[in-house]
Amino acid sequence: MNWSRKLADNLAVRIHSANPHHSVSLPVQSYGIETIIISTINTSVALLLGILLEQALEVLTVIIAFPLLRFITGGRHFSSPTVCIATTIIGFNVIPILAQYVHSTVATLILTIGSLLLCIVYAPQGNRAIVKQHQIIKLAGGAIIAVNLLVMSPVLAIAFFLQALTLIQFKKGG
Repeated sequence: MNWSRKLADNLAVRIHSANPHHSVSLPVQSYGIETIIISTINTSVALLLGILLEQALEVLTVIIAFPLLRFITGGRHFSSPTVCIATTIIGFNVIPILAQYVHSTVATLILTIGSLLLCIVYAPQGNRAIVKQHQIIKLAGGAIIAVNLLVMSPVLAIAFFLQALTLIQFKKGG
């Protein structure tokens, strides 16, 4: 068991024992607490590092855009919360650095259209919805990405493209 789940389980047991008749089950409560722990660490450390690197606004843009698209479309997960946290913090700060090298609107357009295509083909991933809702999820994810066709932000283009890459499911074996 990983450290974040142990901490979440411990907190959930304490909360649950304070109000044992609450309608939320212990596993659901633990999952919610673990999500809050990881999100808080990711956001706080990534933003602090962004401030130190003098790119706080760009990092904040990524902190909003990447998880918003991920919430709608889903995506692959790391097996370890520690790897997830480290990758997220580094990624959220590397995206603005990479965006400084995207000087052409053509590159931004290509990344944005690539994200749209990946979303249309692969979204949703994970247990996002019943089959009838898949088209709605594709449309919602596509609409979020399409905003960048108006804004033409290299930061958003890279963030959306990286998130869209997490939608691709590779077959195990052969």
